[in-house]
Amino acid sequence: METSYSYTTVSVDSDGASTVNVALRPDRDVSVLCARGRDRAQISISHARAHVTITPTNPTAPTAEDVATARQLAGLFARYAAEVERLHANGASVPGGSVESAA
Repeated sequence: METSYSYTTVSVDSDGASTVNVALRPDRDVSVLCARGRDRAQISISHARAHVTITPTNPTAPTAEDVATARQLAGLFARYAAEVERLHANGASVPGGSVESAA
């Protein structure tokens, strides 16, 4: 059985440019919150002291581009769920596999 964990890394290049990466390998202790009917749109994912919040560029007044981005994220999360289900059904276990993003 694999162990769930989450971690964050920060890299700073010699020119001062930084990159932040958050990896989540959650278990049933993951917390995903997306309130409906509030004055702002956001989804928050928390696991093992790693926290990620996704909001539109203006959470209280999203643009058409924000809507398109939210739909793209929803589609990619649906694809992720389908891939997890497929691999589970096939009994596959591929440590360190890669994920492709639709651009």
